[in-house]
Amino acid sequence: MGAERGTITSGTTLTLWVAAGARCEFRGCNRYLLEDGLTGYELNLAERAHVVGATEGARSPRGGAALEVALRNEEENLMLLCRDHHRLIDTLVAEHAVGELLAMKREHEKRIRLLTGLSASSNTVVLRMIGGIRGAPVEVGREAVRRAVIADGRYPDYRAALAGEDVEIDLRGLPAEADPTYWKSGEHMIVECSARLRGAQDAIPHLSVFALARLPFLVALGYHLDDKVSTTIYPRQRGGTGDGGWGYDPEATPKAFALRRLGGPGGPRVTLAVSLTAAIGAEVLSAASQSTVYEIEPDDAAHSRELFSARGSLDAFAETYHDFLAALERDHPDCEAIDLYLAAPAPAAVQVGRGLMRDAHPALVVFDRGSDGLFHRTLALGGSAASP
Repeated sequence: MGAERGTITSGTTLTLWVAAGARCEFRGCNRYLLEDGLTGYELNLAERAHVVGATEGARSPRGGAALEVALRNEEENLMLLCRDHHRLIDTLVAEHAVGELLAMKREHEKRIRLLTGLSASSNTVVLRMIGGIRGAPVEVGREAVRRAVIADGRYPDYRAALAGEDVEIDLRGLPAEADPTYWKSGEHMIVECSARLRGAQDAIPHLSVFALARLPFLVALGYHLDDKVSTTIYPRQRGGTGDGGWGYDPEATPKAFALRRLGGPGGPRVTLAVSLTAAIGAEVLSAASQSTVYEIEPDDAAHSRELFSARGSLDAFAETYHDFLAALERDHPDCEAIDLYLAAPAPAAVQVGRGLMRDAHPALVVFDRGSDGLFHRTLALGGSAASP
């Protein structure tokens, strides 16, 4: 552990090791300190580093900071570091101030405590779906996903039956949208992945869904996933940097949603406009003049891509969607298919597909806005309706 400076007791050393989880506490390192990463040999690579120097002498890094000398060998003033980062902080002293080092220590030890506090029942299988949006490729970064899952009190479950990694649906290799096989090819990939999850050797206790793709594919994902598996659908938060931020803001206020019947002749033909990021109800009503049109909109909130910052917002949306399905059963018992038009964030699109009961509800015929600005039929999910 390197030469002692002053008296660091064995009890203090043990506390430091436990708090650090046997890993380097320098931000971004996290090196395991009981094994050489290259050779695999078991050996002690850790050094105990003082945040405020062990003495007040000029050669003691940060030794002039205000901390009683008697307290400088206590765990609160020590970091467990690899040799490289111990040397770094004591060489580039001006770049590694006391406050910054203490922040590193707090962040690292908080993360270790959280991770080691997760129980065996806190595992989740991560499903990432990636697709181009209007010709622009998108990414669902693994590190951002891992952070979101851990912040939720879970850890990714990389089981052998699923090839020891996240389950991924990569739609970026599909033919051009003008190709007549575009939509069905994408749905086929989703169906194959869903079958793989259902066929996993061990039952999946929980599923974490991170998806960025065209809206019809998001609806199809929700529809084909096993609705008996507990699932969390994660939103992507705007304004993030790098690989983007995912997850819910615990400080955000949940939004409410309202279901309205816009008009139409009644009868078996039913259309649903989900107007969350934009108001499309009037446009849909005009396009579906022979159908009874319903619309789901934010209640007392503006149309926005940020509606699902709070976890409760998706629950509220799901309840409003179920209200629509109940009205469908009550007022349109002969309905065979729901024409669906969406202007919505990804979690709402997945929830629409997931909320449909295959044996009880009509098919969903999903329309999507094309490059010409008009809505076009894409996929038909369930019932006797067939995708084009």
